Amino acid sequence: MILSGLLAALLAAAIPADLSFSRWFTSHADAVEVQIARPPGGPPWLRGVAEVAAPAERVFAVVTDFRRYAEIFGPTLKKAKVLEAASSGARLHMVWSYPFPFRNRDAVVAYEGRRDADGSYVLEWKGDARPGDPREGTRIEHVAGETRIEPVGPSRCRVVYTYLGDLGGSFPKSAEEKAWKEEPVEYLRALRKDLGPAAR
Repeated sequence: MILSGLLAALLAAAIPADLSFSRWFTSHADAVEVQIARPPGGPPWLRGVAEVAAPAERVFAVVTDFRRYAEIFGPTLKKAKVLEAASSGARLHMVWSYPFPFRNRDAVVAYEGRRDADGSYVLEWKGDARPGDPREGTRIEHVAGETRIEPVGPSRCRVVYTYLGDLGGSFPKSAEEKAWKEEPVEYLRALRKDLGPAAR
């Protein structure tokens, strides 16, 4: 219970309220709309929006299956180790594979899930590195975002995946844009794959 309270406090206002998103592009093959917000003086925020042919609670069960994260979101997500677990969330050490000549990136991330009064499910996350945590590659210092799962019907939902586009270091502009474009689409694709053929 104490860990759950700490996670909730940590995750308060993980996404700035004043972000202004605009449609960037649509991946028609995956039926994912990608939006972007570019606040001054920092990395952009990205948002992927798509309908998934599965009940909201089933999608929420996938995104809160923290011990299976490397399986669900691999191979880009190389490792995901649960450091602490609570009834509504967890703290994970995560390692992402980056192509040569770049070093892999890692982060320690606190997740907190909930169900809102309107029936939506929400998973929020924020960086939560502490002394003594494992470390591998280059640390991504600024991690934040949320997945919101809104029921559309008994067997469909709308998934809104929002995250801060900090890649953990300096990259060529073209590489940054490529990574920002791919991540929201790959996230929704991974969810649908784990849910099975009927969810695609």
